[in-house]
Amino acid sequence: MGADYEWPWQYEFPPFFTIQPIPKTKEQQLMSWRNLICDYHKTSRIWEVDTTSAVFNNKKISRQLSPAAIRVVFQNLCDEGQGVMNGDRCFVLWNSVSQWASLIHNWATDRGLTNTVLTLFEIHGGDDTESEPFHSMDIWLLHHVISYLEKEGKAEVMLGDSEDYSDAGVKFF
Repeated sequence: MGADYEWPWQYEFPPFFTIQPIPKTKEQQLMSWRNLICDYHKTSRIWEVDTTSAVFNNKKISRQLSPAAIRVVFQNLCDEGQGVMNGDRCFVLWNSVSQWASLIHNWATDRGLTNTVLTLFEIHGGDDTESEPFHSMDIWLLHHVISYLEKEGKAEVMLGDSEDYSDAGVKFF
């Protein structure tokens, strides 16, 4: 796991795997977990993390974060705008929702795709997005980000029949 990823020093420090009781220490610890999770997932191009993720288990030092502690980390990720929960899954945002929305909107605008309907699947995995940082973004998360654009009046989402949003469309303005 993470052969190309350089783990931060805290990952080798056993107390890192126990939520600390002193508020200031806990705040620093949670910030370190946020940074680790965002950096690891950005480097690995992984969009979600769940309670069974190997990132929470350092076999080298025989330490793992408890399920309750993982929930604290997830809550903190979401509170700080670096995570979005969908059931038991936490989607990792190494950019904020508004930053992702801007990247996607700028991509569509720069390519003259305004007033054109695209499927979320095309944005997720199309040839035109291969070099974009949002390429391969989970469809549910992509829908979440594009819904932000819809609220800003910069897009209109057209839902399809599937529950996983794979046939949903979007028209950018």
